[in-house]
Amino acid sequence: MYVASEEAAVYEGTDEWPETYWYYTCSTGDTSTWAQAGYYFNALMQESTNGAVQIGVYAADQLTNGSQTDGIQALMDGATIQVSMHSNLIYANFDTRFNVVSLPYLFEDYDAVDAAMAGDGGEALKEVLAEYGLVCEGIGENGFRQITNSVKPITSVSDLSDIKMRICSNDLCEEVYKEWGCDATVMNWSETYTALQQGTVDGEENPETAIDSASVQDVQSYISLWNAYYDCLFFCINQSAYDQFTDEQKAVIDENAAKAVAYQIAINRDNVEALVAEWSESGVMEVTTYDEIDTDSFKEACSGAEDWYIQQLVSNGMTEDEAAAYIDSFKAE
Repeated sequence: MYVASEEAAVYEGTDEWPETYWYYTCSTGDTSTWAQAGYYFNALMQESTNGAVQIGVYAADQLTNGSQTDGIQALMDGATIQVSMHSNLIYANFDTRFNVVSLPYLFEDYDAVDAAMAGDGGEALKEVLAEYGLVCEGIGENGFRQITNSVKPITSVSDLSDIKMRICSNDLCEEVYKEWGCDATVMNWSETYTALQQGTVDGEENPETAIDSASVQDVQSYISLWNAYYDCLFFCINQSAYDQFTDEQKAVIDENAAKAVAYQIAINRDNVEALVAEWSESGVMEVTTYDEIDTDSFKEACSGAEDWYIQQLVSNGMTEDEAAAYIDSFKAE
């Protein structure tokens, strides 16, 4: 459990904090950066409220039997879960607008990600979350999703033709993997390790920290750092739970939540560098770097993904011009 090393927000109001226990959930395990954000938020809130507000961290979506979509639905309902950190890919099961972040090769690097999330793109996502009764306190980071498997190094799109790949429940992912010519199977993350171990699927794709927190490297032989698409995390609080507090108290919650999100991003990026170095040196997985990958082959094969996504947005009420402008708000100028 993380112990706060940064000062918590100072409460300057006069109203007493109500005794509150919030349930926090995330998809990955209790050693993951997602869970660490929850532990940090809890430590900061306890310090700010003299222990009146506590956040219990329940990792791996254990409150919803491992179901990520049920975890988000429970957050929206607010009765059993009040705070969570979940991926935009899973939120997209509720609204296709969340898929925009994960269009293939939308972001060149982390600088482009940071600019989009701090700008119009991030604000647009927060507005959509508000429509679902959620206060988005910040956009965290799962990262660029790297591909692992137990068959061979993946260096070009043709290498995917005989790989059985686990992907999360997301229609954009399904479409992109179809364009890449890959046999992709939707599977809950909580079931993936066993499926990889037993050979039900050959591979999966996730950012390095998620791979490590689930010990996927123990049942996979190869990882390719292809940076094909990105995955962000929404640190959200149920609106009704949030609204029980005064404006002065909400300001404390906002500040502490922002610190928790910034902490999660920082340790996530530090961990990515350390993990790649560790895997390369130990040989637990053969690492194929970005420079060794025929990126153009993947880009060309999925060149229809953006047009496909625009039609998804149109079918959900946008005009084509509005859909194109929405996507453009995430692109570097």
